[in-house]
Amino acid sequence: MAIKYTRWLRSYVGHQCIMQVRSSGFVQDEHGAILLCRRADVMLWDVPGGTISLDETPVQGLIREVLEETGLNLHAERLIGVYAGPDFHWTYPNGDQAQILALLFVARIVGGELHRAGHENVNIGFFPPDKLPPLLARTKRMLTDALAGKAEAVFDR
Repeated sequence: MAIKYTRWLRSYVGHQCIMQVRSSGFVQDEHGAILLCRRADVMLWDVPGGTISLDETPVQGLIREVLEETGLNLHAERLIGVYAGPDFHWTYPNGDQAQILALLFVARIVGGELHRAGHENVNIGFFPPDKLPPLLARTKRMLTDALAGKAEAVFDR
């Protein structure tokens, strides 16, 4: 039986800050609208994705998380960027703290049916780039890079 790594780690460190690796997808529909999820914990919008599990690759984590959250199957096409730093420090409503190392991939829908799934999000939808809803600060930064369409991945130096 696989352990829930974060739950196991939290049993030792409590609310102390831990590193979490997160894979997220930049997904657009045929009109260029961006797929976003409204988080239940802060009621702000974010790109779909989540924490990578033990023994998963970043792309496997992306595909699993987005399917769990949205009902959509994705194919990752390329890495947009690798993100960390102060904008990626996070405190969950229960007091758990994390420093997020975020990987953002361009991904396209290859199957499934859009529907809100799980308990982490209260809504999902596609939004035109010029009419985005209230976003997490880190999401603004990632979407700016995604919409720039650079051929090479971005990262902090």
